Amino acid sequence: MGSVILISTVAIIVAIVGCAVIWRLDASRADEIEHTRPAPVPLPSPGIAPSPQTPRSLGE
Repeated sequence: MGSVILISTVAIIVAIVGCAVIWRLDASRADEIEHTRPAPVPLPSPGIAPSPQTPRSLGE
């Protein structure tokens, strides 16, 4: 009976600590994403028209 209580207690503690570690890793990743700037979108050159892409069938 004592071993069942011990194993159950250890399992609960491991679950709580594991959840806390995963939560902290997730929060630190969210902070990292929040503080990074997105890459600038390149603007098209005014003198060059974009080339149209012709749709192709799967058989070609």
